[in-house]
Amino acid sequence: MKLPPLTTPAITSDGLRRALGPWQSAAMVAGTLIGTGIFFVAHDMLLAVHTLGWILLAWVLGGFLSLAGALAYAELGTLRPAAGGEYVYLRDGLGGGVGFLFGWGMFWLIRPASVATIAAGFALAARYLWPGLAQPLLAGWGSAFTGEHVLGAAVIALVTSINYFGVRYGGQLQAAFTALKVALLVALTLAALLWGHGDWAHFSQSLAVPGGAVAGWGGFATALVAALWAFDGWNDLTLAGSEIRDPARTIPRAMIGGVALVFVVYASINLAYFYVLQPAEIAANNNVASAMAARLLGPQAGLWVAAAVMISSFATLNSSILSGARVPFAMARDGLFFPSLAHVQPRFQTPDTALAVQALFAMALSLTGTFQTLYTLTIFAEWLFYALAIVSLFAFRRGGEQAPFSASGYPVLPAVFLVLAAALLVLTFSQHVGYSALGLAVILAGIPAYYGFARRLKPGR
Repeated sequence: MKLPPLTTPAITSDGLRRALGPWQSAAMVAGTLIGTGIFFVAHDMLLAVHTLGWILLAWVLGGFLSLAGALAYAELGTLRPAAGGEYVYLRDGLGGGVGFLFGWGMFWLIRPASVATIAAGFALAARYLWPGLAQPLLAGWGSAFTGEHVLGAAVIALVTSINYFGVRYGGQLQAAFTALKVALLVALTLAALLWGHGDWAHFSQSLAVPGGAVAGWGGFATALVAALWAFDGWNDLTLAGSEIRDPARTIPRAMIGGVALVFVVYASINLAYFYVLQPAEIAANNNVASAMAARLLGPQAGLWVAAAVMISSFATLNSSILSGARVPFAMARDGLFFPSLAHVQPRFQTPDTALAVQALFAMALSLTGTFQTLYTLTIFAEWLFYALAIVSLFAFRRGGEQAPFSASGYPVLPAVFLVLAAALLVLTFSQHVGYSALGLAVILAGIPAYYGFARRLKPGR
């Protein structure tokens, strides 16, 4: 690995400010990865594979795959430290059309639905504290429009407003909330292992299933998907590449360090789950963290877990909003999207219009209550573009380009990532044919749009 110093201007050529330092960048990575999944997925994983050993293997493989992707993305991020992340890598490595389709999918589907889903997790946790949020607000709308929906939209607006006033404020918020939620998870883990009065014999037990059915590779694949969902978001930092100080050093260290930290946190909390709870108890509780906290602290522990989920969701939402708006901004700067999305707020140097439009889309999904279905659409599309971005790394290397940071394990690790990503895409499509096909249709609808925008470009531009 090679990490030479790199001097970068305070204001970059796209008008944004390099204000994200090492701590804020690392917090973006760790804060995005640690969302709501770690509180819930152990339940689904156990139902899929029945034993702790297979669950731990799924976490290890999911962590390895995420680290392999992060290493490749770190090289891409130092090679093209620009706003837009995958859009820039795909544009320069595989062609403008492929880059445009990524940005098109992000703008219309992937990021707004993801933001709305994270906000829903925040609101769902808040409902535990304030049950009245579940009550309908408007007569004649049935139970479809509740205080939960309004709170989800409100928190999207709040976090977007914070990022409007400068990436520095968003970065500081990310660092503070990430540190807080890591501390909460560490405290819960230590309390469980030191005072949980558990039993290490739980690790040799398995979930009793009818007829003694064996999970098989299909069950392991389902558990792996759950682990990868919990690790999802390791790429978000590169979307804000033009706002990172000294990207040649900061991006690799933040991405690798962030993924490694999250892996340790995830492994530790899962050990705590199985030390305190028997497999049957984990299978009976969707919110495993709440069940463990109840065992440790009594029936009111759900309040503590709800607060932890809200903090975790808030930090993840901040990172998702901050990074997502940079994609349509970068496309508009290239003349391949609506020109207004390229506007930079002159005082705060933030892509204000892109932030506002992204917030409006996400708030609409949050208010209509359709975001959960739409989020299912994003899984296939996200991993399709993850794989294509790794292909672009091979294209850059083949073209002789040398990044300030060279990822270890090339070409083996990127190739392994591609193979596993392809398997995941096949699995996801087979399990969710309708949703995946619809998500793919949205992306392919960008083909005529690309040619429409491209015709507007001046010759030679």
